[in-house]
Amino acid sequence: PFTPGHHLLRVAVKGRAIPDAKLPPRNLVFLLDVSGSMASSDKLDLLKSAMHRLTDTLRPHDRVAIVVYAGSAAVALDPTSGARKARIHAHIDALRAGGSTNGSGGIELAYQLAAQNFDADKINRIILGTDGDFNVGPQSDAEMVKLIERKRDTGVYLSVLGVGTGNLKDSKMEQIADHGNGNYAYLDGLEEAHRVLVTESEETTVTVAKDVKVQIEFDPRRVRSYRQI
Repeated sequence: PFTPGHHLLRVAVKGRAIPDAKLPPRNLVFLLDVSGSMASSDKLDLLKSAMHRLTDTLRPHDRVAIVVYAGSAAVALDPTSGARKARIHAHIDALRAGGSTNGSGGIELAYQLAAQNFDADKINRIILGTDGDFNVGPQSDAEMVKLIERKRDTGVYLSVLGVGTGNLKDSKMEQIADHGNGNYAYLDGLEEAHRVLVTESEETTVTVAKDVKVQIEFDPRRVRSYRQI
């Protein structure tokens, strides 16, 4: 694409902005991978720092719960008011990595918890943090997508934060976010985590449009050929 004579075209779509003062209350579930593959500073440690940053933005009428999964899934923190930041921070600090990766079990439990506190007037969202290495439960991309599609109809949406390198399953995580009516972001450091979860938090948690499609047609008299990058 960078050959002289070629042209690059970038297409971006921007949704309507929502001021912080008008941001609806948030009903969030942090779904965090604490399996053995997450035991490095660029994975679980980075996710914990990211969750700390997001916790600092919570308001008293926001609620957050934490679900963790390794060989099995468990509730690490019951739904808690954003006014109790010290309690939320303490539970994030206590997270440790180890074991296999039952991602589907964690997703199921997170949706159950989100459904218990569902409010149509709130933002109801699960934020999954993982390297995408699911090795227990449904393993194929198709099976995981079907699971997410069944759950999204409840009105609870799913966003995904990818971390780490090596066994990173980028395509699988993006598929999960797409079919969960959420968005996917890769965190390569704390600066990016702050941008995604704090500076642009409304883009991570607020849905302004669903099932958006963009089609671009080139005039064959002006464009000999093209390909998507």
